[in-house]
Amino acid sequence: MALPQSPLSYHADLYRYWDAKRGDRPMPARADIDPAEIRGLLPHLTLIERVEGGFRYRLVGSKVVQDLGREMTGTMVGSHVTPPEYGRALCAIYEQVCDGGKPIFTTGEYRSPSQLVHTVSRLLMPLGPAGGAANMVLLSRASRYDRGTTVTGWLGRTAGRLGETVEVESLAQVKGLTLTWAQQSLPECVPA
Repeated sequence: MALPQSPLSYHADLYRYWDAKRGDRPMPARADIDPAEIRGLLPHLTLIERVEGGFRYRLVGSKVVQDLGREMTGTMVGSHVTPPEYGRALCAIYEQVCDGGKPIFTTGEYRSPSQLVHTVSRLLMPLGPAGGAANMVLLSRASRYDRGTTVTGWLGRTAGRLGETVEVESLAQVKGLTLTWAQQSLPECVPA
């Protein structure tokens, strides 16, 4: 799969791939996803599995790890963010994707103690067995922040909050939501 240069295209590229893989089913299964077919997307993807008591990061792409400043593979969703309500809100979105079996576009913001602002957009795609409920979420992540600022270990001390959350029905909608997010100004960073 040839990928455009813009990181913002990752949401559209993932949607196209997911839509092709599902065919006439509500969603593809995890076994339908071939990493070799989406090699250029892999650094920007995360695979989350539904487990008893919540959701676990099964795989986290290298670009996502770089943006977050920590490896999340194997950890539970919400275990590295504050306040606790934000972690619960993230899990609620994954519940919505799994229970509804529909893709969701969501935005969010992290603000470090030094007021570094990191905004994200995510496209969450359900995966599940034929005729069954979704048991995994495949997501693409795009982020924006002041790349001239270096703060290590920022995620553990960072307050997160959700922004817009929209169930998506088409590639055109994914493109429109992504473009709107990309054109918004970054929230102002206030030096500590």
